[in-house]
Amino acid sequence: MPVRHAAEFTASDLKKAGQVLDAATHGLVRIRRRNETFFLLREAEFEELVTEAADPRPKTLDDLLQGYDAADVKARTRWWLDDAAEGKEAL
Repeated sequence: MPVRHAAEFTASDLKKAGQVLDAATHGLVRIRRRNETFFLLREAEFEELVTEAADPRPKTLDDLLQGYDAADVKARTRWWLDDAAEGKEAL
């Protein structure tokens, strides 16, 4: 999964730390060194990521519906759908 980043630098660019840190104030910074990549982000953003990741509640509709199987739900509730009304039901 590609990660969006605000800026990209090489390890040699770290000699200009001010420029790299300024870019990190606008978002994630990718730093490349040989065949490796590293990410730099502000501590507050990291804390937000950790907090959000620790929250088990769905964040999007896709998260909520992940693993939802309509056929399985229908099969498990078929008894309720087929149950005859007794005349005591209230809406």
